[in-house]
Amino acid sequence: MTTQELQRREQADVTRREQANENVYQPSVDILEDQDELVMMFDMPGVSGDHVDVTVEKGTLTVTGQADPEEDGTCAYRETHIGNYRRQFSLSDDVDTDHITAEVKAGILTIRIPKAVEAKPRKIEIQYA
Repeated sequence: MTTQELQRREQADVTRREQANENVYQPSVDILEDQDELVMMFDMPGVSGDHVDVTVEKGTLTVTGQADPEEDGTCAYRETHIGNYRRQFSLSDDVDTDHITAEVKAGILTIRIPKAVEAKPRKIEIQYA
């Protein structure tokens, strides 16, 4: 094996190790529920709409996001986690996964999950004889 091939292999190994050690944060989420839907609000600073992926597969909602590069300069102090994000939730059969919507605004990802018609409360009419 040549020196160049060894250097390429070593660099590939370093790259794999760096990817394996990459920080992935679990974004904070608030979940609200009313009679019609669930609303999930994810705190994902630095993530724009084109760097978010929301999928539903086999009853699992998966949210991933990649933060945009930070502005130039050195951070003097940080309380927020900025990086790549990933979070998963199991969904019940009481939701309508075909009509889930999502939007990103000011670092907040809002996902709206409508409840299935069968799961919504309904008023029973009383028949008069």
